Amino acid sequence: MAAAALKRLWSRSREETGDAAVAKPGVWARLGTWSRALLRDYAEACGDAAAAARARPVRAAVYVGLLGGAAACCALAPSEAAFEEALLDASGTFLLLAPATRNRDSEAYLQRLLWLRGRGRLRHRNLGFCSLVYEAPFDAQASLYQARCRYLQPRWADFPGRILDVGFMGRWWLLEARMRDCDINDDEFLHLPAHLRVVGPHQLRSEANERLFDEKYKPVVLTDDQVDQALWEEQVLQKEKKDRLVLSQADSLVQSEAPR
Repeated sequence: MAAAALKRLWSRSREETGDAAVAKPGVWARLGTWSRALLRDYAEACGDAAAAARARPVRAAVYVGLLGGAAACCALAPSEAAFEEALLDASGTFLLLAPATRNRDSEAYLQRLLWLRGRGRLRHRNLGFCSLVYEAPFDAQASLYQARCRYLQPRWADFPGRILDVGFMGRWWLLEARMRDCDINDDEFLHLPAHLRVVGPHQLRSEANERLFDEKYKPVVLTDDQVDQALWEEQVLQKEKKDRLVLSQADSLVQSEAPR
């Protein structure tokens, strides 16, 4: 009896194990089920997003514009090589200018960047939406104790003062701003009165300047009185020249007869 019971129990456990093995799916089957469920969830999410966009098109357009702008900013964030190229271009521009016409602030800013670059103290960081170029206290390959000790590193509170340029949308904004009037030396206008040293934008494109610019191409029209006055002044000048010529000839004759 006991042997028969053990035999029935063993056969039953084997049957249950076989049924569980048959019921349990394989790895690829589970992966396919998970992939179908994932695609189904994404399809439902996309359908809900499309329905929400049709319900509120203005909000959807704003979100799409923000996402597109963020992607464009990330794609156009300038690299370190772009800053090197912009710095060398600015240096070449300054070499073409005479020292007397160089802007002192622009020259000092550019000389500082070149000095830091020559000593390996320029650092570039890509923040995703923009890039930063800042000053480091030591070269990256320096092995000094001050350069390696983490307790002697500059504080984060001082980081804004170390920023040298900001790159955004493929441009280095501070470098371009400093190079905008690089060929204007303000020291050349110190002798002028205070109200003439600064020219506003409205004065550069004023109606009076445009009118004077157009009038310089117009022919000069003289009245009869002005023509008579010019002729009389010309006659007077011719007479004065003749008189001076006669006087000079007379003086030369007197001087030549004096020794005799």
